[in-house]
Amino acid sequence: MRCFALRVDHLPNGDLDTHSLERFLDAAIGPNQWLLTTEWLFADPPDQEEHGPTVPVLVPEEVATRLVLTDLEGPLQRVISDHSVVGVEGRRWRWAAFAARQNDRGVGVFPWETDDA
Repeated sequence: MRCFALRVDHLPNGDLDTHSLERFLDAAIGPNQWLLTTEWLFADPPDQEEHGPTVPVLVPEEVATRLVLTDLEGPLQRVISDHSVVGVEGRRWRWAAFAARQNDRGVGVFPWETDDA
């Protein structure tokens, strides 16, 4: 898995424009292929003064390259940095996945995984 720090825009009321980010992620890597969280589980967020507001987004390894290539060719330049997720970080992302998609089994299921797994 890879985690990307992605730039987001502010709405006029000051909230983050997560709808714009969702549209970008769906177009860049496909629907149900990413997990967005407001919690930085493994590192501090990028410097907001330098990069603006960012959020962490987790994607499967096999789509990570496609996201970076898509972003670098486009005008938005949303990808600030990326990070390989291993060990305890992966387990913490599983916790975030469970918080985002609770289920009766009590385990984290990423959006690209089936609930039957």
